[in-house]
Amino acid sequence: MHAPPVTKLVDTRAAIAFLFLGNVMIGSGVLAPAAMINSMTADLGVSTVAIGALIAWGAVILCIGAPAFGFFTNRVGRRTLLTASLALYTAGHAASVFAPDYQTLMITRLLMISGAAIFTPQAASAIALMAPDHRRPSAVATVFMGWAVAGAVVIPCMSIFAETLDWRIIYGVLAAGSALAALGVFSVLPGNLYPARLSLSAWGEVVTRPAILLLLAATSLQVMGQFTLFPYLAAELRHSSGADPSAIGLALGLYGGAGLLGSITAARTVGSLGAPRTHFICLILMAMGLAAWSVFSGSLVTAIASVFVWGLGFGAAVAMQQARLISVAPTLASASVALNTSVLYLGQAGGTAIGGELITRNAHNLIGPAGAAFMLTAIVASRWAYKKFGA
Repeated sequence: MHAPPVTKLVDTRAAIAFLFLGNVMIGSGVLAPAAMINSMTADLGVSTVAIGALIAWGAVILCIGAPAFGFFTNRVGRRTLLTASLALYTAGHAASVFAPDYQTLMITRLLMISGAAIFTPQAASAIALMAPDHRRPSAVATVFMGWAVAGAVVIPCMSIFAETLDWRIIYGVLAAGSALAALGVFSVLPGNLYPARLSLSAWGEVVTRPAILLLLAATSLQVMGQFTLFPYLAAELRHSSGADPSAIGLALGLYGGAGLLGSITAARTVGSLGAPRTHFICLILMAMGLAAWSVFSGSLVTAIASVFVWGLGFGAAVAMQQARLISVAPTLASASVALNTSVLYLGQAGGTAIGGELITRNAHNLIGPAGAAFMLTAIVASRWAYKKFGA
């Protein structure tokens, strides 16, 4: 096992900054089809469910890839691994610019998405190695906040620009941003940063610990609740309340802005509240937002308000789960966080599939209640892990 290097505070801050940027690009790329769903369906001649499938099938690859890459790359330095994952992401987005049809775009996405499977969990484990114990939850939350920024800034901009620019140009911008993040990560991370080397028996310990299993279940259920609606949010706003492109951009912007606000608040308060309580608050907010959507989505103002409340919880929820898993078993963090990412994407795939099936059956009014139901079961699992095991 390689001992983590002693790093200066400035190096740790720079690492947090570029790992944060990497997650901005990862989150933006994973969620891009949801932002551009209306323009992509028109240009490619496919249905909204087909565009949702770009997210769903990508999530399947991510679900399998996160733990697999976590195991097989355990001996690779974090700088090399994280830089390579972003380079793959860059190449995939660049290739997407020239995809001639939907099938080619799907294949390209499935190939490049491995970069996301590697980056997000291993970025969390890398910063956990660098940050001192008392700053670890905050550092992990800050790095993962990149996903919230993707939702707050990048996704709404994509939604607006997709109506006036070719969506292929947006993929080109994602390629450039991913390349910048790759260069930054390579330049600031120590070259001798390695996680604890985990054997198969250690992975077996991860999947047999009840506390870890409950936390993983809570992650999967909360994301399934979100993604029953989120990939189709732009289309559903148009369907349920007649929203125009500017209103859709406003809704996505408020959703992402709320997520960023929630993430900043969580990063600042988790030290006093603790990750379990902070996660519980996030789940309550998301459940309230989805429940409100179920009742009020027919009115544009109340639909957007519901989306804002929902958004307050989404940015910080997964980061809190990562912090909880690291606290439960610090030496198993690279495995448990990878599995957390895996079940996160399993939730994405499952939720997207359920939402797509409800749309196919013209049961749009059931999307919100289904999402809220999954969120309530996530609350039960999260509280059980805390009450029973203190996790």
